[in-house]
Amino acid sequence: MKNLKQIAKPMVALLVVSSMLAGCAAPGGPGATGNTTTAGTEAGSGECNTAMLAGIGAVVGGLLGGGNNTVRGAALGASLGALACVALNYQSQQVKTSQQVQADYKVANKGKLPEQSTLVKYETGFTPSSVRPGQKAQTNSYIEVAAGTRDPNPLVEEELSLYKPNGDLIKTVRKVVSSNNGSGAYKGGFSIPMPEGVPQGIYPVRTALYLNSKRVGGQDVKLQIVQRQAPASDLQLARAY
Repeated sequence: MKNLKQIAKPMVALLVVSSMLAGCAAPGGPGATGNTTTAGTEAGSGECNTAMLAGIGAVVGGLLGGGNNTVRGAALGASLGALACVALNYQSQQVKTSQQVQADYKVANKGKLPEQSTLVKYETGFTPSSVRPGQKAQTNSYIEVAAGTRDPNPLVEEELSLYKPNGDLIKTVRKVVSSNNGSGAYKGGFSIPMPEGVPQGIYPVRTALYLNSKRVGGQDVKLQIVQRQAPASDLQLARAY
């Protein structure tokens, strides 16, 4: 009977976490942010999302502190599920005007401008490349688009897909780089809060750039989650989730 009670309590806690994640994932739930937001703003659900993640992190952290492998493995799975709940905010800042980029483009192309807006350069990566649970991961992108003579106001969007260490997709989000005019050069990126309890490992990230809803560029990068101390059993369980 004592062993049954020891198992029942953590399983009830996991059910609570699961219900919180289900509410987060539901349309209009606390973690719902939509596909796009205006560049430079944060999703309106950020505060609620942060509070929920703090609660999930506390429960998961307690479960990881004890229990058998089944309970600990389920807790690791719950912490990975919490990543699907986080609000990925996006910010961007214009560093070159449309006219400056057009002038550079003409120099490199014998005085000619493209008829349709053209991607000149796209680079992205994480700074730093590794974070701990409870911290924020930040991508840093450089985007340069030359406006076309027949397409002076292009729609430019950046997309990020986050994957589990085993390759399963966690979440994909696409954001508008600029709500005014996408041409010019911009520095920006996504902010990804890492919930407490997320297991360490290498998390693949795939980014893509869209110009007038057409994919014109992309990069594959990696984010490393590190912890000061992680039992070998946790590392083995994390690979399974």
